[in-house]
Amino acid sequence: MQDGTPRRDGKQRYLPRLILLIPLVAMIWVPSYNRIEPALGGIPFFYWYQLGWILVGAVLVLVVYLIENEITRRL
Repeated sequence: MQDGTPRRDGKQRYLPRLILLIPLVAMIWVPSYNRIEPALGGIPFFYWYQLGWILVGAVLVLVVYLIENEITRRL
């Protein structure tokens, strides 16, 4: 800041990144998706579940980016 006081963004700016743990935990917990049924268009559950999390992960990265951007703008 220009008046010499330190910025207060600290940990608050990085807290939204905890949202990114959701896809990590979903992928690490293999027993939750280690099965064939239900198949989607002939593709076993094991594969489409993982592909679905790629899309969800991309959306979550966008959400985290927007939240951090807003927090940074306010500080």
